[in-house]
Amino acid sequence: MLAVVRNVFDPSFIMSRVLRSLLIFLGIAAVFGAGAGVLFLNPPTIRTAAAPAANDADPAVAPQPAAPSAVFRAVLSELREAVEGQTSAAVAVGASRPATRIEARRAALEAVWSDWRAAHDVSDGAMALILPDGALHSFEDGRRPSDVYPVASLSKAITGLCLDQVLTEHGLTWQTRLGDIAEGMSARRVTPQPWSEHITLAQLVTHTSGLSPDHTQGELGLHLHGALGLHRRVAWTALQEDAIQGEPGTFYYSNTNYAVLGIAIEALTGEDYAQACMSRVVTPAGVDDAIIQGRVGSASSYAGWEFSAEGYARLLQHWFGPGSSTLTAPAVHTGQYALGYRLDGSGSGALAHHGGILCTEGRFSWPDVGAYFMVSGDGTIFAANWAGCLPDDAYVDLNARLAAAMR
Repeated sequence: MLAVVRNVFDPSFIMSRVLRSLLIFLGIAAVFGAGAGVLFLNPPTIRTAAAPAANDADPAVAPQPAAPSAVFRAVLSELREAVEGQTSAAVAVGASRPATRIEARRAALEAVWSDWRAAHDVSDGAMALILPDGALHSFEDGRRPSDVYPVASLSKAITGLCLDQVLTEHGLTWQTRLGDIAEGMSARRVTPQPWSEHITLAQLVTHTSGLSPDHTQGELGLHLHGALGLHRRVAWTALQEDAIQGEPGTFYYSNTNYAVLGIAIEALTGEDYAQACMSRVVTPAGVDDAIIQGRVGSASSYAGWEFSAEGYARLLQHWFGPGSSTLTAPAVHTGQYALGYRLDGSGSGALAHHGGILCTEGRFSWPDVGAYFMVSGDGTIFAANWAGCLPDDAYVDLNARLAAAMR
């Protein structure tokens, strides 16, 4: 009802209705007046090629009244242009309304980022937004959004998307078991044992394999450096003992799962993890500043990537755009976790998100890092990174604030 009231008092709405009424009136007049040569408008006032002005007539020819059909066509032409102009103006006004909503979304997310940083004393960070219209907005807060930093567990989404592509290439599904690819894994010096051969790739990607504890949280987690390969050592360690110490089918978040997935990618492709996933996931997204052999490259398939906030946002735009299956219908989804990211809701109300944290406790020359992303079903993308080792409740808080602003 409110929309109707606004239209009634909209000047463009009134003008278009008046002009349309005039067209109808002229149509009736032409029907009844054409035979008698009667016109309801003075022809000389209409300057068109079809109806020249009186002073343009040939003086040798006696003046003749303009044919009603010609004048009428001229009137119709001018009025039609006027009506179409009013319609176009109305469309233009309507088109501006989504832009207003987009601007409101941008302002809300910028406020979320600012308020959250203040609440958790984050002074060194960068954030990038991509809105439903595809526009990128960057925010510098102590570091440039174009500078590359470790994204820690945001690396898992790259591994999940990468293996999804590899399985499709080989005509395989996520129900493939480690025992099915044991030969390729052995070529990488990681051989599944009888008690782990039945683990499926789907269980690994959703953290429901039963592999525990997380070996990266112990001594192995301290071996961070630029060379690749730590995922192989973690996977070898996990599969050489009675690995199923957890309960298969129960969610238990562990980097170990993704270390094994890194081996699965190498077993199926015959390529190093970095080469396989750079070419299948990062390069197709048009991101050219990602690093996998940097300061934490050894953590490769579970925490080894480095991105700028803008670069990771572009990666998400490519793989999680509106209508993409990775957001609306991923190949594997337990209701809590999908292909390297958490997924809530469905359709336009879906939210994909993940946090990353790397706490070095002063063992390295570079600071502790944090990162987070969230994507909504309408194409809104948030990606950020910052310095500091924040507690879990800070990530929970950011998730809640973002979800409220995106829904």
